[in-house]
Amino acid sequence: MITLTIDGREVQVEPGTLILDAAKQAGIDIPVFCYHPRMDPVAACRMCLVRIEKMPKLQPACATPVAEGMVVHTDTDEVRKSHAGVLEFLLANHPLDCPVCDKGGECELQDNSIRYGPNLTRFADHKRHLDKARPLGPIVELDQERCIQCMRCVRFMQEVAGDPVLTLHDRGGHAVVDVAEGRTFDSIFSGNTIEICPVGALTSRPYRFKARPWDLDEVESICPHCPVGCNIRLSLRHGEVKRILSRDNEEIDWGWLCDRGRFGYGFVHEGVRVTEPLIRRGDRLAPVSWPEAIAAVGNGMKGRVGALGGGRSSLEAQYLMRRWMEEKLGSRNVDHRVLPLTTAIAPGQVGRIDDVNDADLVLALDAELNEEAPVLSLRLRRFARGGLRIVSISERTGLLDMPHQDVMTGNVAQTLAQIAKGEGEVGEAFLKAKKVLMIWSGRGHDVTDAIEAAVHARSGETYTMVVGGLANSFGAQAVGLVPGEGGLDTRSMLEAAAKGELDGLFLLAQELDEFPDQELVASALSQLKFLAVAQVVPSALTERADVVLPLAAWAESDGHFVNMEGRAQRYYAGATRPSGVYDDWQLMAELLGVAWGQEETAAAVRSELPSLFEAHRRDGVPQPTGGYEPVARAPVQASIYHKGVTPDPFLRSLGPQAELAGRAE
Repeated sequence: MITLTIDGREVQVEPGTLILDAAKQAGIDIPVFCYHPRMDPVAACRMCLVRIEKMPKLQPACATPVAEGMVVHTDTDEVRKSHAGVLEFLLANHPLDCPVCDKGGECELQDNSIRYGPNLTRFADHKRHLDKARPLGPIVELDQERCIQCMRCVRFMQEVAGDPVLTLHDRGGHAVVDVAEGRTFDSIFSGNTIEICPVGALTSRPYRFKARPWDLDEVESICPHCPVGCNIRLSLRHGEVKRILSRDNEEIDWGWLCDRGRFGYGFVHEGVRVTEPLIRRGDRLAPVSWPEAIAAVGNGMKGRVGALGGGRSSLEAQYLMRRWMEEKLGSRNVDHRVLPLTTAIAPGQVGRIDDVNDADLVLALDAELNEEAPVLSLRLRRFARGGLRIVSISERTGLLDMPHQDVMTGNVAQTLAQIAKGEGEVGEAFLKAKKVLMIWSGRGHDVTDAIEAAVHARSGETYTMVVGGLANSFGAQAVGLVPGEGGLDTRSMLEAAAKGELDGLFLLAQELDEFPDQELVASALSQLKFLAVAQVVPSALTERADVVLPLAAWAESDGHFVNMEGRAQRYYAGATRPSGVYDDWQLMAELLGVAWGQEETAAAVRSELPSLFEAHRRDGVPQPTGGYEPVARAPVQASIYHKGVTPDPFLRSLGPQAELAGRAE
């Protein structure tokens, strides 16, 4: 440990710690603009200058590492004059936009100017004028007049996202941040630049002029769109979600979000919603009471029946669905896998996202991380820049683009089997590595067997994670929402329905539009005797259902998601729901016939799967039970803007959509 003194306080920190971070540990605030804890120091803004004894000039606290016996002063006349001078220059040409700027009230330039800036300006000349409110792409709008050239956005795109779409044009007083020549700002991580911009230079087009920070309520939640489980904050005004911000979780997301997670909330308020129970009366759906709708589901789900629970449903609802099918209907025809997914829980010991931090080797098995787990790809890129070796193994090319990456094209199971035997240079590295993390798409039983063999072939630490599921696919499998003995999986249920051998099908937050064989879906629906659909928004399925049950959106309900590392995370209701809609777990409790609230339901799951609710640990992650038939694989045209997302009016405009085949006449 290094011992130094900051403003008279003795501080002990790890070697290599920056003065700025050491001061934070001591509770001492040093103002910054260019500094960001997840990016390399650049010392561009000079806002954090401090006095270090025995050094001739002020030094940037954000770029100077500590040294034994160092004595630092952050609040002297000299330092205060430096702060005021930097701010005076920044404000010389900064526009007086605060009353109309989206950043007003949470602007670092405002805060630092009030606390550290001069009371008066000496500049009386006209301010310079640059482009205002110019779209850089579909999501981000740039106001060049407000930019203070801290370079956070440029550095994020270069260092973190690995896509240098933003750059600094020209030099000196003419320098401006803008997109690179010939580009539009179309990165799937563009929303992060809005949040890390210290001023109002980069603003969100969906959020623009919607609210002020002091108008907003903040509610903690979990992103519902992929298995990473990023921590988020819902910003709500009068019960409506106005924006989504990140919550920095060191072990999961590092404060980053993909644009799907940041902007995929419009369907909650801006789209058309299912708001009341409906029952088919002849050729039309008629509103009914909840008791009538529940009774209709009970009457229709008789004989040979099946149920598909969404990977977007809460853990509580998935647990109750399995019990409903087993205890009330006597069926194990249950599944959650509609994507081309064999399993959501990888063989061997389930890895943690932060295993990337100290892994020696990462094998990406048929994993297209930018689509399937975008924020995980940012962590991988960070450590790949530091020398982490990543080997991408797939029959397809171009799935990953990382520094220090090897690409092996071919059959995944066969290639992994060769590696496990120590064949080739990658095989030798695999057997010698102290810690290996395998990140798998979750597709193919042959890969399951190959992973198991690879785990047994090593003596060092070996962990695996599945990235190909949805937000709660791990939870669905953990609570048994997969076919039991003699039960049918998703494809088998659809095939049975197409042959007229399935009497009823219940869908919970499940659209079937991501199932690879849409001809089979259309055939199954045309022959099905009874279809009940519980959904947030209307769709082709709700139009043809016999019973439609309205659900609350995730932002309107309480529950748990279990991410791909087996970590159960609670999300909370924040948005005001339409009257007459149920939480997914409330609906399943009604069908099961138990008078439970959310806490009682969560307690029931906890009693059955305690590890999912305990502090995350190696031996607390449930392991796969195996034996499930794989969902047949076919090429799927996916886009980050719709994959795993309840149809959203804003995201729908950014990428292609999968379409459900129409009802056969």
